[in-house]
Amino acid sequence: MRALSPVFLAALHGQESGEVLLPLVKLEHASWPDSLRFVPDWQEITHGGEIYSPFAFEIALPDDEAEGLPVLRWQADAVSQELIQRLRQVTDPIAARVVWVLASQPDTVEAGPFELEIRAADYDATTVRGTMGVEPILDAPFSAKAMTPKTCPGLF
Repeated sequence: MRALSPVFLAALHGQESGEVLLPLVKLEHASWPDSLRFVPDWQEITHGGEIYSPFAFEIALPDDEAEGLPVLRWQADAVSQELIQRLRQVTDPIAARVVWVLASQPDTVEAGPFELEIRAADYDATTVRGTMGVEPILDAPFSAKAMTPKTCPGLF
C-alpha cells in the first residue's frame, strides 16, 4: 500500500481544500520521435524533469468489479491534430504511463505509476477516446517449461 503525502491526506480529510489532484499521462511508441505528455490543467506541469503540456482530457479509473480486466477509460478533446496523426501512424500498442500528483507538489506521486497499453482508439471531429489496459502483464509467459506427461505426470 502506498503511503500518501501529508499534504494530500490533509486535503482529503479537510472539509474543503484548494489542492487539485491531476493525472499525468505519458504516451510513447518506438516509431515516434518523442513522447507525448499531457496534464488536464491550464498550465504546464514539470514532473521528474519532464514537461507535461496542458490538454483537455479525462481519465477514469477501472470499475471495482471482481470479474473482467482492469481498464482505464480516457477521452480527449480532438484539438490536437498531432495526437490524431500519431495514433494513425501505429498499428501496435502504445505504451502509456499514468501517475496522479497534486498541482502544488508535482514531483510527489500520490497514485501510480501505472504502466499500461493503448491498443485501440476511436476519434471523430470533436473527441478522441480509448482504453488503457494492463494486458502486457497478462501476456507474459508463466513458465518456460511445457506441461507434458513426461514433465508433469501428476496432471495426466
